[in-house]
Amino acid sequence: MSQASTRRQLLLPISFLWSLALLGTLEWVSGDVRASPLFTLTDPYVGPAAFGALAVHGILCPSARRRIFVLRAGVLLEILRFALLVHRQIALDVIVFSTGYGFLTAALADFVVHKDWRPAALAALVPVGMASARLGLGDVVQRLTPLTYDGVLFALDATLRVPFSRLAGGLFASVPLIAALSLIVYAALPGAIATGLAYEEYANERGLRRGVGTNLLLAYMVSGTLAALLYVLCPATGPSHAFANSFPGSLPDPANVPLYLAPLAPASPRNAMPSLHVAWAILLARSAAGARVSVRAAAWIFAAVTILATLGSGEHYVFDLIAVAPFLVVLEAATAHRFISFRSRIPALVCGVVLYALLMVVIKHGTTSIPVLFGAPSLAWMLVAITVAVPGMFALRPVKSIASDVLHDDRVTGAVLADL
Repeated sequence: MSQASTRRQLLLPISFLWSLALLGTLEWVSGDVRASPLFTLTDPYVGPAAFGALAVHGILCPSARRRIFVLRAGVLLEILRFALLVHRQIALDVIVFSTGYGFLTAALADFVVHKDWRPAALAALVPVGMASARLGLGDVVQRLTPLTYDGVLFALDATLRVPFSRLAGGLFASVPLIAALSLIVYAALPGAIATGLAYEEYANERGLRRGVGTNLLLAYMVSGTLAALLYVLCPATGPSHAFANSFPGSLPDPANVPLYLAPLAPASPRNAMPSLHVAWAILLARSAAGARVSVRAAAWIFAAVTILATLGSGEHYVFDLIAVAPFLVVLEAATAHRFISFRSRIPALVCGVVLYALLMVVIKHGTTSIPVLFGAPSLAWMLVAITVAVPGMFALRPVKSIASDVLHDDRVTGAVLADL
């Protein structure tokens, strides 16, 4: 086995062990005397991610009989969890939004019984990571940032002269079905990430190249830490938190919000800019390049609905989504497989860092920049166009797939796997 192939094989167990260590550390640092939602079977971050474990099992398990058994066992365990939590008088919405534990347990048990250690680690990785994210973003980052830039981001959106948040929030309020479906998609992202990681593992096992060459597993491990650092650099919570009593119909006048750090939402998680939900939804869609048409279409529909959900729910500002372009182009380039040349990565890294820094300058100097942009909407739209279009020009391109007849040559397949 080549050195490159060995590194790829080691990345998953190292990532899983690191995630476990991080979860244990954050549970200890949080110092909460109450029982953790993770261990009381009510964590809304872990539940949706646990559906991803079922997807991992469905993709990587070679036996149809085992897949059917795990599905049935998961349903039975969920019924038992529901009955247990109802007996403990847990609120119904809490029980529903944390659904998934039973499928995680069934999938992991089946993998362990059959000594499929690598799929087991992959199935557990995202649920463990989401439990860590709850503690990291909702506790540690929140403690470090008592003040937020919500006023600046709200006013920055207003410079575009199109009330995106009010329109999307109004749509959700007037059409509950659209709101419900969009929010289900929004909550399902952890499961989609796990599915994407399993699909990448499936492709790697067969020597297939998919997507734009990004190592999804490495991107998953890097993105959370990078986003947390950016949330400390630019803390914000979204209009539904900062202006909770007025979203979406009666949002304040942009001229009356603070254009500096202010205590607008002290108790809400700082996870607005960039939107990690949108970044990962687009990354998953780009990772499906080369797959069948139905998979690609489903991935891009998922990304589009996620974008709608971020605005309609008031969890993000428009510029949180704009910031995804430079953030994502850097993430993809930094975590690409070795067969992607550095010559292809450097322009993406440079333009992404520079443009994200430009957005930060505009936000940090909001008292100066916002009045200028508000007086010249064309300048604000130019900022949007540059921030989105330039990263798009230098982003990684879809890699060429390996012809199916070539894959029958074991020597070629082994060489491709080593290159990955």
